[in-house]
Amino acid sequence: MLDIMINHSEHTLHSVSELEAFIGNILGRTGAQSKNQRELSTTMKDRFEEHSAFIVNCIVKDGSEWSEESLERSMACLAVSLEKKDVYRRHENLLSFKYLAAAVCLREVERVPGL
Repeated sequence: MLDIMINHSEHTLHSVSELEAFIGNILGRTGAQSKNQRELSTTMKDRFEEHSAFIVNCIVKDGSEWSEESLERSMACLAVSLEKKDVYRRHENLLSFKYLAAAVCLREVERVPGL
């Protein structure tokens, strides 16, 4: 995720925000995107979707097959994402993993019959 935020910025010293990567649009200061920002937004959105799909597949699949433990894995990922992190880390905590873990957990709960 951090590589997406760094590599899709117009400025070499400033990365795009996690919010911009998550929503797939680079927000300009004026509100209207430049042509370069639109192109960067498109590739950034594609890369974020690839990363997200990879993470989701790691949670719910065993290789190429759907895991019988996907609900338990998604709950574990959500629990880990909600733990308090060390505030002295070099990078800020990424919130998008929490959203992905919560969405996968909800989807897996809906898949379980009788819940």
